[in-house]
Amino acid sequence: MQFRQLDLNLLVALDALLTERNITEAGRRVFLTQSAMSGALARLREHFADELLIQVGRKMMTTPLADSLADPVREILLKIDAAIKTRPEFDPSTSHRRFSIMMSDYVSTLLMPKFCVGRKRWHPA
Repeated sequence: MQFRQLDLNLLVALDALLTERNITEAGRRVFLTQSAMSGALARLREHFADELLIQVGRKMMTTPLADSLADPVREILLKIDAAIKTRPEFDPSTSHRRFSIMMSDYVSTLLMPKFCVGRKRWHPA
């Protein structure tokens, strides 16, 4: 998916880069090679027209723009994560769904009565 020419997958890379402040470690965090993460940083720099991370000695420092992006990007990614993990709950006591179970006559005679105690609808086929 693209939003104003930004590949939204780069937001995951940006979050890792801003958290780790190290290209290799950020790559490990999102399962990318160091060179792939470096390429992602190059695309992010081009999109934002900002260095985002600057090498200072052996450490990488964030630019003011990168600092301002860190919290909103993290918040967006957490919301997306929560949205895709949402699953409807299943309550069998209120469900009106019908299930078909295929089994041999032996299994239906021997086991199913134990599972259907108190159920009035058990009708072996």
